[in-house]
Amino acid sequence: MEIHLIKTARKALILLYFMCFYCYNVFAQLEQTEYEKAIQRKEYRFALEHIREQISNTKEPDADMYYKRAIAYEGIGNYIYAISDCTSALKYNPNDEKAYLLRGKCKIKMGDPTYIKDLQKGGKEGIAMLKKLGKEPTTTTPQNDIEIISDVDTDIPAMGRNTNNKTFVVIIANEKYLENNISQVCYAQKDGDVFKQYCIKTLGIPAENIHVRNNATRNQMRSEMKWLNNIANAFGEKSNIIVYYSGHGMPDEENQKAYLLPSDGIANDPESAYSLESFYNQLGALNVNSIVVFLDACFSGFQRDGGMLTATKGVAIKPKEEKLNGNVIVISASKGDETAYPYQEKGHGLFTYYLLKKLQSSKGDITLKELGNYIIDNVKQTSMRKNSKIQTPTIYASEHKSEYLFNLKLRNNK
Repeated sequence: MEIHLIKTARKALILLYFMCFYCYNVFAQLEQTEYEKAIQRKEYRFALEHIREQISNTKEPDADMYYKRAIAYEGIGNYIYAISDCTSALKYNPNDEKAYLLRGKCKIKMGDPTYIKDLQKGGKEGIAMLKKLGKEPTTTTPQNDIEIISDVDTDIPAMGRNTNNKTFVVIIANEKYLENNISQVCYAQKDGDVFKQYCIKTLGIPAENIHVRNNATRNQMRSEMKWLNNIANAFGEKSNIIVYYSGHGMPDEENQKAYLLPSDGIANDPESAYSLESFYNQLGALNVNSIVVFLDACFSGFQRDGGMLTATKGVAIKPKEEKLNGNVIVISASKGDETAYPYQEKGHGLFTYYLLKKLQSSKGDITLKELGNYIIDNVKQTSMRKNSKIQTPTIYASEHKSEYLFNLKLRNNK
């Protein structure tokens, strides 16, 4: 009798297990169906809320969940968030053609020329779209053209949209140069692209407050400085400015002064470049609350891979440090005659990687002094481990406002 009861109880438990498993799957299918119905009805906001809840209740979201949320974001026209979620999906499934396709479509709408690479990886539909746009796909993908998805490219903290609407940003990412003898700057454009995502999602800066110039010419750089001057005149002391530059810097051998090198610049010709002294003076003259400058460049004549900027240069130069005026604070990738290196494993400039890493972990709630010190410590240590050479970022501010500027936070900036 006792054995019979044990067997009966065991059968009942097994039956209960399968019933629970069945109910769970039915519920999951219903959940999925509700999302799909909302997408079919083009009720993207409802679909977004639904998939957000599903992701928040899942310990480890997968590629499919991020892709579904990207579809919903794309549907409501939030392309920057859709791009971010496609990138997260590709982190879990690097060969996901549909994620590449969707990300490419969103980049087209954002005016991002890197859409070509994504559509090329977006299967037959992506190739067809490229041909329709008159962009013939290449038959091979160079080894150095393979995209590296880093930990800072995904899971970008979203702290509230448009909460920082008096902050304005200029991002200049000079990766490619017109002159054949000037080397490419590894990952510069990606540096700028991801920094923009952090500005929007983590720092709460409206997308329309951000100007991005990839491979900017000298006149385009001048145009952005004019835009900042107009912003200062319109918004005055209540506004804040962030300038991010990733690209080549260049020294003048004669006067030891430093220059930003535009995409149409000529190495060793300072007249074709943008004087760092003029750049700082123009920013310092703006009547705004603060100007924060991030420079992922070096001014010694070296390039990111450690070689010389051009074959005609044989020695590194230590340019003079420029004085800051107004409400300007600068966090720069290296000092003196050092090189600003790439972080190959992460697919970013070494300086930019740790800038993004701290924005990610702190959610932007960090003072500029804390941010600068974190970047300095980590870049120095990683450079020694990876390159066996020192790279020392610097942080310095206008002398009469240094304490105030060091204690500012990017997210609140008040």
